[in-house]
Amino acid sequence: MGSQPPLSEQRNFDKLYIPRPRRWIIGILVTYVVLAANFAVNTPRWQAPDEPAHYNYIAHIAQQRQLPVLQEGDYDQQLLGLLHQTRFADETMVSRLRYESYQPPLYYLLATPVYWLSGGSLLALRLLSVVIGAGVLLLLYRALELVFPGKPLITVSATAFAALLPMHVALMAAVTNDGLAELLIMASLLIFLGWMRAHFHGADQGNRPLLALGLLLGLGLLTKVYAYALLLVLCCAIVLVVWRRAGQPLAQGVRAALWAATPAVVLAAPWWARNWALYGAWDILGTAWHDVVVVGQPRTVDWLADIGWDRYLERASSFTFRSFWGVFGWLGVFMDERIYTALLLFTGIIFLGALWALVRLISGGPDMDMDDFQVWVLVLFAALLVTVFAAYIGYNFKFVQHQGRYFFWGLLPLSTFFALGWREVLRPFQGMITAILAGVLAFAFAIIGYTSGNFDKWTIATTLAMTLFLLCQPLVLIGAQRPGSSAAMVNQRPGWRWLAQSATVVRWVIWATPFFLLALLNLLIPMLYILPQLR
Repeated sequence: MGSQPPLSEQRNFDKLYIPRPRRWIIGILVTYVVLAANFAVNTPRWQAPDEPAHYNYIAHIAQQRQLPVLQEGDYDQQLLGLLHQTRFADETMVSRLRYESYQPPLYYLLATPVYWLSGGSLLALRLLSVVIGAGVLLLLYRALELVFPGKPLITVSATAFAALLPMHVALMAAVTNDGLAELLIMASLLIFLGWMRAHFHGADQGNRPLLALGLLLGLGLLTKVYAYALLLVLCCAIVLVVWRRAGQPLAQGVRAALWAATPAVVLAAPWWARNWALYGAWDILGTAWHDVVVVGQPRTVDWLADIGWDRYLERASSFTFRSFWGVFGWLGVFMDERIYTALLLFTGIIFLGALWALVRLISGGPDMDMDDFQVWVLVLFAALLVTVFAAYIGYNFKFVQHQGRYFFWGLLPLSTFFALGWREVLRPFQGMITAILAGVLAFAFAIIGYTSGNFDKWTIATTLAMTLFLLCQPLVLIGAQRPGSSAAMVNQRPGWRWLAQSATVVRWVIWATPFFLLALLNLLIPMLYILPQLR
């Protein structure tokens, strides 16, 4: 990937924005906890996707001292519709929702002591999810710090994105097994990345990291079905690293993968045997029986027959995008349409930045050169994202589930590519080009609106605001410590010193603005949207 520049040069650009990254991480974690607790307290009871069924799973273990069994009648579409209409007013009817009883048991077993200690408090269980979410963020930051040391614009920006993504914050404030699944996935990836890094740098750690990875993956298999896809991806990655990178025989790579796969299978085997006995031969996950029980859940084949491919794909793309950023309650509480428009434009800017980063990575641009380990990690992250999208599409072949939250088990690669895109847009040249493109887009919107008579002032104003924001990028060069810059004159000219200090503040503002706006949005969502629409 080209010659490697000195580490001080690699760090220079990032530290113009974030000189002390761990202080920022503390602030991000505190902000997340406050915002997630706000969701947990102010979201009305049961107004999170599948929350009653997850709660009833915990309650069954706590009261009956045994795992529940999924039975016919545990999913009642008419009852669910009535509960939505009445805002879950009848608690006795809520207790009849038990369709999550086929799920792996680890989260529910861990949540049971909280249920006992709190007397079955829904808020206490929600706050447990908030704590688990904080652990997810810490592991995410540590994983990226391991891969990208000295590049805080990647590590801190990725952590901030994961901490402030509104739909993810809301999900981490609900009773669900998704948080623990993410925690175990993040821990598994951290262990794997540590093993991979040591392997690339010639430090033989033996098979202990792979054994630890297998144990974590086994716990993941006992938490959520996503872990099965992760197990497959990481085992393939282990084989490739040992075989292609180290040049060892393919059989050696397979043996290394077995060190991870074997403990995972051993941990999950009793659960599989139980499901085999309960739900029938080969239905070791209980999913086939689940598909039989959920009578009335919208199925894709019926929707296609009713509305056709064009309308189906339009609805799927629109709803998936919105629910990725934030559609609350039981996916019926929408934010203002103007917010989704701004988020769409911002997503386009990040996507363009990611393309800039890809081009510079391939061409070996300054401060973008990465060693083989980092390149392999990015390829692994890309493979994980492909797997996430494939799982999403596969699930939607059966049921209509256009929910962006199904991408969150790929939060580490998603956050990484977001951070790479934002980091690239912060560069003066790329920022200026992106600003010009945004300005052209605003002009095109104005022309189309004028000729069609549908003049969307908000979209045009938002695009122009982003254009002007990106035009500020040349200011980041002021005070940059490199030969010939203004920093060389700071000690000689007081005016330059003031200008450099002002530029530092401007850099912080430029970098932090989208995260500040996301934090503000998170703070206001319960009051502006959730409570008014669900009260």
